[in-house]
Amino acid sequence: MGHITISDTLAAPVDTVFAYVDDHRNTTKYMKDLVKWQPTTDVTHGKGAKFAVGMKAGPTTLSSVVDINAWTENKTIAWTSLEGFKQTGKWSFKAKGDQTDVTFDMDYEFGGGIAGRMLGKAAEPIVRSNLEASVRNLKAQTEKLAPKPRSASSRSGAKSSGGRAPRGRSGS
Repeated sequence: MGHITISDTLAAPVDTVFAYVDDHRNTTKYMKDLVKWQPTTDVTHGKGAKFAVGMKAGPTTLSSVVDINAWTENKTIAWTSLEGFKQTGKWSFKAKGDQTDVTFDMDYEFGGGIAGRMLGKAAEPIVRSNLEASVRNLKAQTEKLAPKPRSASSRSGAKSSGGRAPRGRSGS
């Protein structure tokens, strides 16, 4: 069985990062080579949600159905496969002021005994590279969503003239 852990600090608050990961419509936007993450029931997030998953692996697509088996708002989203490509995974989130520490953990297994273990060893650098790229993608996408710090002039109550000349004498 292969195991990969990727961690990073994102310049976005934990509620922004968690909400982005929790929204299944975003998953294929940041997960490299994930071509499908589709709900199989009316439950689309939280514990008990199930998703049909498709992940490109060279010329083939590895398919599975995963069940969200742990979900704690702003803390954890975890899953395990029910069928197909064997995997368990977890996103962990930890608030760090206006930033978020994220960790992606994944265990995976290719079937087929010794041949499967050899395939898993050979695939590990590719899987790791894809997951590192996925965390970088998540970082870039959520940091764009993060509220921008207010400038010193906006904190002091200074108002913009909106491009108009200030009122006063016309100087004639």
